[in-house]
Amino acid sequence: MTTRNIARELSRLQLFLLTAAWIATVANLAPLRQFAHAPSAGQGIGLVAFVFGGWLFIFTLTTGLILLAGLLFPGRGAKVLAAVLLVASAVLGYFSLFLGTQFEKSMLGNILQTDTAEAFDLVNPRVLVWIAFAGVLPAFAALRIRLLPAPFPARARRSLAVFVGLVALTLAVVYAQYPRYASAGRNHAITINTVAPTNILVAAIHMGVTEYAANVKRAPRGVDAHPAYTIVRPRLLFFLVGETARAQNHGLNGYLRDTTPRMRAAKAYYFPDTESCGTTTAISVPCMFSGLSRQEFSLLRARGAETLIDVVVRAGARVIWLDNDSGCKDVCARADYRDRTGAADPRWCPEPGECHDEILLDGLEAIARSELRDTLIVLHLKGSHGPAYFKRYPPAFEHFKPACASSDLSSCEPEALRNAYDNSILYTDHVVGETVRLAEKLSDRFASAVLYVSDHGESLGENGLYLHGMPFAIAPEEQKRVPLFAWVSKSFLALEHWDTACMARQTFVPRTHDNVYPTVLGFMEIESVEYKAALDLFEPCDPPGGGPAPPAGAPSRRAPGSFPTPAG
Repeated sequence: MTTRNIARELSRLQLFLLTAAWIATVANLAPLRQFAHAPSAGQGIGLVAFVFGGWLFIFTLTTGLILLAGLLFPGRGAKVLAAVLLVASAVLGYFSLFLGTQFEKSMLGNILQTDTAEAFDLVNPRVLVWIAFAGVLPAFAALRIRLLPAPFPARARRSLAVFVGLVALTLAVVYAQYPRYASAGRNHAITINTVAPTNILVAAIHMGVTEYAANVKRAPRGVDAHPAYTIVRPRLLFFLVGETARAQNHGLNGYLRDTTPRMRAAKAYYFPDTESCGTTTAISVPCMFSGLSRQEFSLLRARGAETLIDVVVRAGARVIWLDNDSGCKDVCARADYRDRTGAADPRWCPEPGECHDEILLDGLEAIARSELRDTLIVLHLKGSHGPAYFKRYPPAFEHFKPACASSDLSSCEPEALRNAYDNSILYTDHVVGETVRLAEKLSDRFASAVLYVSDHGESLGENGLYLHGMPFAIAPEEQKRVPLFAWVSKSFLALEHWDTACMARQTFVPRTHDNVYPTVLGFMEIESVEYKAALDLFEPCDPPGGGPAPPAGAPSRRAPGSFPTPAG
């Protein structure tokens, strides 16, 4: 046998070990870097030993995964398995290494729900080169290898022996440095969510369980929901669900740039200290509409029950959902859902699948004026969805220059990246301002109001992180702090008699997405056991609790004895 043939002939076990070694070394540079920079990593020989232990752990974990999966791929299928894992791990490794992305169950859900245009935004020359060299070339080499035949019992014994040996070696190395690894784990310096391809497997298992639960019939919520009083003037609430807007870059939140001139001019109510329920749309949107607190929320639990939309509809109101993002995340079954993402209107859509958010306002006045009853209109914005921030606003809103015009964020100058992101925030502010203008125009026949909140924030390179999706427990503030804004018309105040001074005071109270569900019910004046007065943004300002008493003959907001009167 020639040397050339030896190089091309391997046993299944050898192929799997080489595949695991490549994945552990190249596709997992991000977690290896985490090991190297952990506070307890040490220096010199101690640092090398600490990182080697981390590599050995990843190698052993990956080997076990491949050996287990190999049972489903007999014969030449082993080469296909190796090739697929090499390419998949290279893709995961790129986003972990260059963008700091961590792939847990909510991120996988976000990926699967991302539309084609958003997916292409992630493609750039560097990602293609990385995947080619880190994934495609080794995958091609794996497919070219000739596998040496061996009976299954012998293969199984050898594989088991090697894996047991690896586990024993890993335990010995980790045990010898256990205090340092334990310290790194407690400080969240090390996380399994960056270890490819284990992270995607664990996420897929979590998602599979969740999707199975989604087939279970939803439990009804708010079966007692009804309007608080007979309609004097129908209520109209525009609820804008923002995308990827972080509070730190809002002028109203103390940011040095005035990125929110329209919201400031509206003289409304801005809540500067607001925390999201999650760091991805796939978590935050279902959470906001679930009526569950962040601590109570899980996709499994939320999908087992009806949503805020169901409660509003059950109370007799009309709900219209206009979408320019990636769907309503399974919360709007009872709404009149209208998808704008595939529009080809040249006024708002510079390219197919890429429409600016003003498309949601097109024809909206006519839609609203055609309603005769209480109406909730949800506008799901594209907002500041990355990485192609420069695509989220028309050229007229490129106020901050130069703006990064690439989806390869880490290749952009920090200032150019911030400029592009701030331009997208400025444009969202314009959309919110136009919605306020429309609501004010419609106040001649509706008690109109506007509520805006973003689903989550965004990292723009702080501490080497980009985009969003970090596990909430370790996510930076940039991904969790979001803008929350409310505006009410004079006709709304005339109907509700809320104390505006009291409303202004409420903006100093820290808020979360937990406040959204009861606040919408409060705006729509819906009574139900689902309504949690303590979480309604403006409940303290509703007479007789915090505002002036309604004039004689005015309709009562609440049925007698339905809720206790709030104090103060």
